[in-house]
Amino acid sequence: MRWQILRVSQQAKGATSVEEDIHFGETLTVGRGADQAIYLPDLRAALSHCSVTVKNPGRYRIQSLIVAGVRVNGNIVQEIDVGAGAILELGGTRLKFLDPPKDFEGAVEITAMAAEEIAKNANRFVGKLTLGETRLSKRWPSWILFSGVALFALILPLLAHYVPASRPALDPLPIGSRDTWQAGQLVAAHHFFGENCNLCHQGNFKTVQDESCKACHGNIGGHVDDKRFTLSQLGDSECAFCHRDHSGIEALIREDQELCADCHDDLSKREKNATAQLDVADFASKHPGFVVSLANWDTAGNYKPTRVALANPDIKETSGLKFPHDLHLAKEGIQGPDGDEVMQCGSCHQPEPGGARLRPIDFEDNCQKCHKLTYSIREADREVTHGKPALMKNEIEEFFAGQALEGAFNDTNAPTVVRTRRRPGQPITPQERAEALSWAREQATQSIDNLFNSNACTYCHTVTTDDVGSLSVAPVRVVGFWMPKARFSHRSHESMTCSDCHKAETSSDSSDVLMPDIDNCQTCHAGEHGENKVPSTCITCHGYHETRLDLDNKGLPELR
Repeated sequence: MRWQILRVSQQAKGATSVEEDIHFGETLTVGRGADQAIYLPDLRAALSHCSVTVKNPGRYRIQSLIVAGVRVNGNIVQEIDVGAGAILELGGTRLKFLDPPKDFEGAVEITAMAAEEIAKNANRFVGKLTLGETRLSKRWPSWILFSGVALFALILPLLAHYVPASRPALDPLPIGSRDTWQAGQLVAAHHFFGENCNLCHQGNFKTVQDESCKACHGNIGGHVDDKRFTLSQLGDSECAFCHRDHSGIEALIREDQELCADCHDDLSKREKNATAQLDVADFASKHPGFVVSLANWDTAGNYKPTRVALANPDIKETSGLKFPHDLHLAKEGIQGPDGDEVMQCGSCHQPEPGGARLRPIDFEDNCQKCHKLTYSIREADREVTHGKPALMKNEIEEFFAGQALEGAFNDTNAPTVVRTRRRPGQPITPQERAEALSWAREQATQSIDNLFNSNACTYCHTVTTDDVGSLSVAPVRVVGFWMPKARFSHRSHESMTCSDCHKAETSSDSSDVLMPDIDNCQTCHAGEHGENKVPSTCITCHGYHETRLDLDNKGLPELR
């Protein structure tokens, strides 16, 4: 969000100058603090006095951050919605809100009030009784107050710090102990070393440096590759830029949207190696469509996923499988070993123990009940091992070879040596052995061809035969994690049905990508300030730290 800030100054001889500033952010803060968007060097202003947000172009919401309130259009208020032309008076400064020009969402004009006007306003609140009129001395109360502050806020804490023997007496005191210098409560995980300030603070009046954090958190991962992107605004305090301790037990991690949007709103303009795909400010109003990682391998067999936008009309998953979801999810059911069976998504897809992802589909657990790998009508319960074509062929060849050499095989078309029942250990002649094995090879070849090309494998797989008759099955490459750059848990969406997001009932081809795009999520989720929807900030789905990127920024790995 862009704010136009106009600072109007009165020059000599009545001339007027206007200085324009631009502020980026959802909120325009006003106060005496150095971190405020509009800095007012006026002791009458609090460090953080008030904040202003845009409701609609030309409409603003002013909210006081102090108990005394703020003066808007001559009235003291805590919160008010105003339009263009409204005036906010703070100390000796007047802020007038304007209709924003093109390319801006908000505009404000800042003018210093005339001395006569300031004096007139001040006189309305000046009391008639002063300390001098009471004939009380200012000197003694000042010295008493100064001495008390010096004793309890400086001398006694220094004594406790440098003289350990004094700590048992001073530490229990509400004031005068080392806790007097405590900036605030530490996050719960840091309590065990809270007595040793030097573990984090390596110098006086300096922000905690990254080296102090990496002493314990060295494996947490960095954010970007500094060879591709510059984060000069963070310097050596990148950790402390986001993580501010001494703010409460659970306040160490920032979750506000502005933390990320400050950089990512126009990242493609400020970073030479960034693309428009990275520009994000709000999930509801400024967020690109989803991109998934499709499984792919290079010629050397290395995993090289391909990133494709779900909005791409040509997106296809090349899994090597044939699987019509619509056939298996037919409302009237599908033929199974025990009759027609009505299947649901949960018949095959089960969540992993953590609830975030789904367990991989396994042939033995999910498919074999209906898709048998039998190869002999006389051994109806015998099946080959799935997934290993070479082993499958060996199992069939060994079965028929064993049947041929044992004899007593009930097949009128088989040679006599195969059908003849023999006593255990009874030898056969070399000629009979050759005849039996020849028959076994023929039966095995026929069963293998029937299994791979007609009966079972081709239902789900692509099987090819080369010039010498060797069979091969296309490799199966099913995507295991579609969105590795996002965080999603099925457990937190248990109130929804699978079809709310995945249109499997109408998918007749396994190449269909059944992942939902951003518009599906936006039916329930909005940005941080969304109304009547689930407020979702950046870290709802994304993490800041890239665990595969070393904190020292040794280089960014390939996208996964």
